[in-house]
Amino acid sequence: MSDINRIFLTGRLVADPEIKYTPSGSEVAQFRIAVNRNYKAKGSEQWQEETFFITIIAWNRLAEKVEKTFKKGQSVMVEGRLRIRDYEVDGVKKWMTEVIANDLKAFAPVVKETEVEEIPEDESEPNVPFS
Repeated sequence: MSDINRIFLTGRLVADPEIKYTPSGSEVAQFRIAVNRNYKAKGSEQWQEETFFITIIAWNRLAEKVEKTFKKGQSVMVEGRLRIRDYEVDGVKKWMTEVIANDLKAFAPVVKETEVEEIPEDESEPNVPFS
């Protein structure tokens, strides 16, 4: 049996994506999403919210899609694989958890309510109720 490493996330971009190119010309996009989780704490009736900030990496055609369509605040769905890598800074070993995207979807931006301008009734038209 083969192991499975697959993750699905929905969240909002916390900043515009960062686009870079490798020396060989491959495009890579990196961005972070905020993923919220609502839960009730033990012994409490109040809902709590926990937010995780997750780094997403997209390569080549997906990076192009990110560059063209993803903006800060936008709600997105990510399907990919989890990667945990280590590195050293000043002799101290650190770990980074990120998701390598296999598929990305951007949801339509939320339209904020705006004030609706009232249109005055035309006095020449009679106000006839429908029956």
